[in-house]
Amino acid sequence: MESTVNPVIRPATVKDFDAVWRMWKAIMAQKVYYPYDESYTREQIEAGWINLDNLIGVAEVNGAVAGAYIVKPNQPGYGSHVANAAYMVDTAHRGGGIGKLLCAHSLEAAKAAGYRAMQFNLVVSTNTAAIRTWESFGFNRIGVVPEGFFQEGVGYVDAYIFHRFL
Repeated sequence: MESTVNPVIRPATVKDFDAVWRMWKAIMAQKVYYPYDESYTREQIEAGWINLDNLIGVAEVNGAVAGAYIVKPNQPGYGSHVANAAYMVDTAHRGGGIGKLLCAHSLEAAKAAGYRAMQFNLVVSTNTAAIRTWESFGFNRIGVVPEGFFQEGVGYVDAYIFHRFL
């Protein structure tokens, strides 16, 4: 793990998209945390993930993007008051607290944007570091999708739904 001394969490700009895309591809290739497979194109991901219609924050370490989050409505219309968020930390920077900083920043950004709550729709049950982080921020596990995720090298594992009010 590289040093994550004094990471800066800031809103993303278009200039960050290439770095976020490279990180996204590397993390998806691990087949451990996200349901997206290698068939997803950059255009598809920019339509739903890496775009400025979403609240996007990045963690910067020594001038390079080391992590990112998005916040967007969990559902359209009458469900849009609940935020959905997703996070990723570059493999080289895991274990240094960047995920916690991204979560804290995203909660404040979501609250400032008028969201009333935040929900995570698919947290892989084997991602114990993320689960500890979400619970430390007051998220409650409100559901289980039995065998809701196929994890490379492990097989079918449960996926959790987490929620908290803002």
